[in-house]
Order: sequence, then C-alpha cells, then structure tokens
Amino acid sequence: MDKKKILTICGIVFVVVAVVVCLVISNSAKQNLEDAKNDLQESYEKYGWVEKETVDVLVAKFNTQVMDNSSDSLNPASDNYLTTGEDSYWYGLITGIYLVAVPEEFSNDKTTEIVDSMTIYVEKSSEYADDSLEYVKHLIKANNSEITDTEIDTLIKEAKEKSSSKESTYNGKGITVSYSEDDETYQYQVNRMYK
Repeated sequence: MDKKKILTICGIVFVVVAVVVCLVISNSAKQNLEDAKNDLQESYEKYGWVEKETVDVLVAKFNTQVMDNSSDSLNPASDNYLTTGEDSYWYGLITGIYLVAVPEEFSNDKTTEIVDSMTIYVEKSSEYADDSLEYVKHLIKANNSEITDTEIDTLIKEAKEKSSSKESTYNGKGITVSYSEDDETYQYQVNRMYK
C-alpha cells in the first residue's frame, strides 16, 4: 500500500472513532441529565417545596404569626433591634432570644434577598427561654402556613430527637427543621426547599 491509501484509511478510522466517541459522550450526558432530573423530582416528592420569599416578606409573616397568635409577652421582630453579622440578619426579639434570617446570597438588601434558612437562637441563661418554643412554632408556621399545629409539634419533637445525629426532620411540605445546642445556647433552624 502506498502512503496516500494508508493516510486515507487512518483518516477514515480516526473520523469514525471520533464520531463514536462523541455519540457515547452525548448519550452518557443525556442519561446523566435524565438521572439528575429524576433525583430532583424524587426530592420534591419527598421534601416538598415552598415559593421563594425575601427576608422582608418572611420576617413580616413571622411578625403576623406572633401578633395574631400569641400572648402579649412575645415581641415581633423589629428593625430597631436588628444587626447584621456572618452574612445574616439578627433580630433581637427579647433578651437572649433572636430571630436569625440567612439569605441564599447576602447583599445587605432584605427586600431582594431570598431566604435560605431562619433560626430561633436562644441563650440558655435568658429569663425568657421558656418563650422560645412559642417563637419556634410561629417561625415554622410563617415558613409554611399550611402546616398544622400537630405537624409543628411533631417537627419540633423529632428535630430535638434527631439532634444527636445532626439530622433534620421534615414532613414533605417544603421545609426541614433541625435543633442544635451547646453549653450556652440552643437553636431551632428552619430550612426552605425551593423548586
């Protein structure tokens, strides 16, 4: 065989191999995308999802819950007692109890930032620590108004039970609840699941 025929055959083989490799990669990518879509759908079915909300909107919903459904001893979140730190908003509710709103991306603009999680943070030494569970219930309800009082009680109980394994609890309605504590503080965190 002469050189031209060998180069032509090698060129054809190279093109065929390249096409086959491209087809395999394309099919693999399509399968991976399909698997990811299925996993996401299963996640929505398992955990549920809620609509995206800004920090301002969810704090207002929390305040509505506090004002409409609690005793006079609970204070709503107020910008008068707001500080920012660690890329989050800390609202002093009453001595030793805070509402913490954590946006997905902090830009110091509560009107546009989408909430990732919200927490009731409690100093164990606070004389008002007994009020914290009522705040937690209002926080859960503010994050999904369709959750019943019985479901809220179950979420709180299970979050505390699962805290030693650092697991969250959920009921398929778009939020998870977790509990953690140390020697001086404890906190209940509500994480939001978005589509």
